Amino acid sequence: MPASQAETLAASYAAFRQALDPHDPWANGRLAIVIRAADAAGWSRRSTASALGLSRLRTDRVAAFPATASYRIRRFEPGAVFPAAAVAAFRRYEDEVSLRRIRTERTLIATIRSAHHNAGWPYTALAAIVGASSERLRQIAEIDLDVSAEPAPPFTEFTRVLKDRKSPPPRATRPLADTETERLARLAERAKRATKNVGKRLGSSPRPEKVRELEVSLEDRLASEELSALLISLKNDNVSWLELDTACGYRPGSARARALRHGYAQTPPSMAPYTPTPLPGWPQQNPVSQLTDRSSV
Repeated sequence: MPASQAETLAASYAAFRQALDPHDPWANGRLAIVIRAADAAGWSRRSTASALGLSRLRTDRVAAFPATASYRIRRFEPGAVFPAAAVAAFRRYEDEVSLRRIRTERTLIATIRSAHHNAGWPYTALAAIVGASSERLRQIAEIDLDVSAEPAPPFTEFTRVLKDRKSPPPRATRPLADTETERLARLAERAKRATKNVGKRLGSSPRPEKVRELEVSLEDRLASEELSALLISLKNDNVSWLELDTACGYRPGSARARALRHGYAQTPPSMAPYTPTPLPGWPQQNPVSQLTDRSSV
């Protein structure tokens, strides 16, 4: 924002704050005109406060400020009533103070709306100029007042300055070898038939077809686990997820999801980690690369 426009905004806010300040010298000086004139004419503070509709404490605080103008009140006489003209004069000075508050408020609202609504300046940027919070400026701007008739200064259109973000250097990747692509495709095809239910414990005299069925289920299950281990190994060897998805015939992101479930990096809280498949009736599993897909080992 140009310096001249920033100074205009800051001056509007400073005038608004000063008009609301209960210790503002100008406002108290205007009100002190009649009170000090009454003191000089011999009227007691109690009589003055009662006639002006102020508390004694408020009257004393205002009287502590120097009057900004002179005023004459007839001198006090026993049994006399506080002059009505002095009360009317005090009301005029009160109206001046109230009118000043109203004008500074309307000017500030019009200025903020011109900068924010019309020129697009965010409240955070305006708040830094005037030394207030952005929430306070938003509250002032949204006061239900029609200030369309107020002369608001035009502001330069806000242009957001984009930060120069330093993108990390691209990670070096390597392509899959033909043998690796063929191995991934073969394992992915067998993994489609894998199931967590690999059969029941066989009896003492199982039928040959049941034995073969269990063997096929076990081989498919181990092919699925070998595929997961191979995906993690290739990813650690700088092969891209996209190339792994393509080799397996997966949709984008599927290979990464499988690898995460099987221990790659840190499993997200929303994803359940993989639990090894129990194999009833079979001995403890060896490493997957030694158990299945002999042509790829």
